Amino acid sequence: MISQYRLDKALLMFLPAFSLLLTAGYSHAHSGSLNKVAVDVCEAKVKSQACQYEGGHSDLYIGTCQYISETDLICVRNQAIQKIEGSKIASEEEHEAKSS
Repeated sequence: MISQYRLDKALLMFLPAFSLLLTAGYSHAHSGSLNKVAVDVCEAKVKSQACQYEGGHSDLYIGTCQYISETDLICVRNQAIQKIEGSKIASEEEHEAKSS
């Protein structure tokens, strides 16, 4: 039969390892690749200059250019995501075609 001491010791070893795995997973979730379109739209702009670009599913992202390194800028959204109405029908047709 397993003693209470061994169970407590196993639990004490498991908790730090589990916490480390959770932290690593959270960090990895925020280290995804950069959106090339968001970087390209700020290529000829300066910091804090207004920018906007169309993302997936006919979404319009509006924000300002911000540094991601000493020389590179990316468009960082500072407004709510807006739907582009003109391409809504095309997007719905593409979605239906993919799900059939």
